[in-house]
Amino acid sequence: MTTASEPAPGRVRFDWRIVPVALVTVGFMVVLVRQLAGTESFYAALRETRWGLIGVVLALLAANLLLATLRWLLILDTLGYRVPPGRVLHAMLATWPLALVTPARASDLLRGVALRDLVPTFVGAGSVLAEKAIDVQSLCLMTIVGTLLYGLPSVAVLAGGLLIAEWCVILLLVRKRELIGRLPLLRRKPEKAEQLLLAFSVLLQRPLRLFLAAVSSLLSWTASTAMVYTLLAMTNAEVGIAPTLALWPAGVLAGMVPITLAGMGTRDVAFIYLLRLSGWTPIREGALLASTIGYSIFGTVLLAVIGIPFTVQFVVRLRQPAPGPAPEPKPPRN
Repeated sequence: MTTASEPAPGRVRFDWRIVPVALVTVGFMVVLVRQLAGTESFYAALRETRWGLIGVVLALLAANLLLATLRWLLILDTLGYRVPPGRVLHAMLATWPLALVTPARASDLLRGVALRDLVPTFVGAGSVLAEKAIDVQSLCLMTIVGTLLYGLPSVAVLAGGLLIAEWCVILLLVRKRELIGRLPLLRRKPEKAEQLLLAFSVLLQRPLRLFLAAVSSLLSWTASTAMVYTLLAMTNAEVGIAPTLALWPAGVLAGMVPITLAGMGTRDVAFIYLLRLSGWTPIREGALLASTIGYSIFGTVLLAVIGIPFTVQFVVRLRQPAPGPAPEPKPPRN
């Protein structure tokens, strides 16, 4: 039987609210290929692609996934929870397919639910929020440096403003926790607000751990950007490694705006726009779009397909009675 404190297993229903976003994403990509690059130019780039470099793309993708796993493990360990690496990777892959149906990777917060037998759900969700905040910080720093080097100070100012605003909000919430406790979901459960912000509080108290997580994030995004450059080389897009490292992170930041699924299309347009602003010419739009769309296919779609069996297991577990309380955390390490 299911007790009153346990959520009753229910059916997993399709959320029809994602349909408009999915249609916008598909329409956006079609317009990009037809109007910006030209269908013939796009397909010509695909025909001329040097597929011998595909192994490098997959190796960089694996490195990115490994660094993301280690980063989340580090944050959970800092909170005092010793989670097996296999369970962390399982939780990440289980929620990856949902990235295709939720804007801005909002599905990542479900990782906390996937580890609810090992970590309290809101503590786990808070650790993901902290990880994402560190990722945004890395992208802002890379954008500031890159756009300044390529003579785009206005973009650097925007990225700097976003970075400052992010940390102002984090510090405000950590010090004034009653603000987040006013949210409808948390109003009647103030202890949940404490759990949601726990990762931020603990990381701020342990600057070395915060620094290591930040370094891991920077390495992860460097590997991700190197993957984009490899795809650009595969399609002969004639975009150098320096402008890719400098300007792609800004495109990823633009893709975080919840307009399309997983940022597909928006980051592509932003990257092309920034290349033009920086004076990088000529731009082979067909080859460039083939590369950036390839990034979406490998970085999101491929991992989503790999994650389907893990998602099925995750959904099955959700329909079962909730497990007992997660174990108490071990003393956090310095």
